[in-house]
Amino acid sequence: MNRYKMRDIIEYIRRQGKLPTDPYGQILPVEDLLAWFGLDKCLSCYEQSCVKKELAALAEAELAVEKMRMDEQLRSDSSA
Repeated sequence: MNRYKMRDIIEYIRRQGKLPTDPYGQILPVEDLLAWFGLDKCLSCYEQSCVKKELAALAEAELAVEKMRMDEQLRSDSSA
């Protein structure tokens, strides 16, 4: 996939803020994220496959950062 196209797509998604979640607060599966952002209609199958990998990485990173924030909050609550 064209690296500039990939970069621009990921930057666009990141500018939207946190990834969309289901009613339980879980980040949507990558297939649903593709549809959420309309990428399932404008990318080839190969490009969708590439973007899915990036979306999975974004979701993993977002979950890790959220866990770090929660751990930090627990530490600050317990020291107060």
